[in-house]
Amino acid sequence: MYTLIKPQEVVNSGIYRAAPTNARFDINIIAPHIASTEERFLIPLLGDALYNDMVAEQNPAVSNYNPDAGPLVDKFIPPAPVPYETLWERYLLRYTSYCVYYEVLPYVTFQVASKGIFVNDSEFAQNGGASAFKIMQDTTMQKIDNLKEIILTYLCKNKADYPLFDYKTKCPCDECDDCGCGANPYMCNYYSIYGVYCNTCKNKRNPSTNIIFYR
Repeated sequence: MYTLIKPQEVVNSGIYRAAPTNARFDINIIAPHIASTEERFLIPLLGDALYNDMVAEQNPAVSNYNPDAGPLVDKFIPPAPVPYETLWERYLLRYTSYCVYYEVLPYVTFQVASKGIFVNDSEFAQNGGASAFKIMQDTTMQKIDNLKEIILTYLCKNKADYPLFDYKTKCPCDECDDCGCGANPYMCNYYSIYGVYCNTCKNKRNPSTNIIFYR
């Protein structure tokens, strides 16, 4: 098992859905895109160490938090770390599902054949086409971006619960002056301690004022 989310966890029915899909959504369309989705969105967010450990510690059974879809099944069960379940249920299930949905949308909307790209249509419904596809992708990306910041904030505030999370490179330094990076406007004490730039120094931007620093 080399991915964190399973196709059946993206496709669900009932009142609790991680992504805007239902049980009629073909999981065979989703499955081939999960690994590349996690490589693009999830691994850069969590880091290799935390991601790989969560993949290894996950319940091999399909998790379910929807009472309308059958017995409730946790993603992480003892002896897996309890904080993993909290992170998954509260944030990562939705985040990863939206990311998979985003990546799959082009293949749901269009079909590629030897003669070109075609819009998928059905007997009882008309495909919304490229304009509808663009709206759905843009809307989904807004949700992804919003959740990403929420997850990063949560992990930084609770870094003691996730020792494999590389907070040194992903979290802002604890103390900065008004300019954002200590006495040196491009380098704070964070660098002298850890040997890497904090987010403020790295981005040359003070998050409190949104001012960009230039050398």
